[in-house]
Amino acid sequence: MSASSAYDDVLGAALLQWLDTLAMQGVFTTDRDHTIRSWNLWLELNTGYDAGEVIGHSVFDALPDLESRGFREYFDAALLGQTTVLAHGLHRYVIPVAGADGRSIRQSGRIGPLTVGDAIVGSICVIEDVTERLRSERELRAQIEASDRARALAEEAVRARDEFLTTLSHEIRTPLNAVLGWTRILLARPATPEMLARALEIIDRNALAQVRLIDDLLDTARIMSGKLRLDAQPVDLSRAVLAAIDVVQPTAAAKSVTMRSEIGTEPRMMRGDPDRLQQIVWNLLANAVKFTPAGGQVTVTLTASDGNLVLTVADNGEGIAPEFLPVVFERFRQADPSATRRHGGLGIGLSLVRQLVELHGGRIVVTSEFGAGSVFTVTLPARPEFTSEDFVAPSSIELADLRVLVVDEGADGREMLTVALEQHGALVTAVATASEALAMLDATSRLDLPHAIVADVPEADDAGLALASALGRRTAARGGAIPVVAVTAYDNPQVKRRVLAAGFHAQLARPLSPSTLAAVVRNLVRFD
Repeated sequence: MSASSAYDDVLGAALLQWLDTLAMQGVFTTDRDHTIRSWNLWLELNTGYDAGEVIGHSVFDALPDLESRGFREYFDAALLGQTTVLAHGLHRYVIPVAGADGRSIRQSGRIGPLTVGDAIVGSICVIEDVTERLRSERELRAQIEASDRARALAEEAVRARDEFLTTLSHEIRTPLNAVLGWTRILLARPATPEMLARALEIIDRNALAQVRLIDDLLDTARIMSGKLRLDAQPVDLSRAVLAAIDVVQPTAAAKSVTMRSEIGTEPRMMRGDPDRLQQIVWNLLANAVKFTPAGGQVTVTLTASDGNLVLTVADNGEGIAPEFLPVVFERFRQADPSATRRHGGLGIGLSLVRQLVELHGGRIVVTSEFGAGSVFTVTLPARPEFTSEDFVAPSSIELADLRVLVVDEGADGREMLTVALEQHGALVTAVATASEALAMLDATSRLDLPHAIVADVPEADDAGLALASALGRRTAARGGAIPVVAVTAYDNPQVKRRVLAAGFHAQLARPLSPSTLAAVVRNLVRFD
């Protein structure tokens, strides 16, 4: 035997030993009669069959599953020189093999010819454990799918943001166009009393629409951040309903929509925030009027039933499409979100209504038939043990003989505050700066000091907040403290806390109504 032949024999023996004991795959061989001739260690460990049990036996006797699954043709094909690939996706496994955890090992394999020179002496079957590979592939697919979902959500969020900003721009510009348009008309030429009255009505209605829009956006943000709080107190719900009807009535009349109410005369008492309750009703009424065509009707009813107060707002307008009905209370959802839709709105009114109703311990449902109108029903817990309180109507608030000092650097703002207070009977002195205010206080006798001070604090910054401290020190030195109201550009809890901590007695956010300002001043002033 030559040295080369001896080396080949040694190499062949080493290779067979490696395949038998060290290979990380299952390997067995058969002869031309399909008798098993080798069975490696991997197969012994994973199948439970020792080599001595299977070697010398027909592969189809030792592993009858191969026969029943039609694998004989693959072994026959191997003796003809053909190799068969056994894919996991098609065959799932070659032979039943369980791992250490008892789970079936996912396999792929190959059955091919075993040759010596040019002669085919049998077949060889190689089995590969693809469990980890498949797990990695599943994880990769899951990651890809998650990435696709995240990308789709991001794209939808961007689309929704762009759509929302477009809608927001439209909703802001529409009432602003009416306000600016009529203002410029009045400035350009003398107006008849009829035109002036009509212009002021339109300006007021559209300015109020902008205020409502801003308030809804801020309230939505507060709810989303968990910062919205209710000023809960005994409330006659019927008063809130009637007040909301008064606000919406001009819009309904302008659209030739009839509003009917069935409220009754008895008090409908509950515990809640009167402003928020009015906001609930206003949003429902405004929504009903918006989707009711000219000549239509909106009906408001308020009843008591089983310890609850039941408010219904019904209209005979367009109704709600069946596919949109389940999501009608979701935030920023609209049946027709396009910029060219016939109806305005940001899609937050009904979402805000539901949140406010639930904050009051109530619930809201809607029934609708597309083309035949809608009925919104709000159920709130009643508190019949409360007594109806006498509320002072805003228009009847009197500030007669009250001296009020107004501090505002802006001429327009200063004039507005002055007129707002004077129309309720106050005697107003207006100055532009804090230094002017302090000088005026120094020059005024104690008996003629103002009963209240209304000061504009534009940014609620340190300089603006120092005004309250300065005024407090100066008036205290004169023999008494004067209540000071801060008028700010922002309306949120953080600003309010800073303002009150600085020494102001109350805070109001622009834009504000004259009646609200008068009511706050009146409540702060104490008479002997």
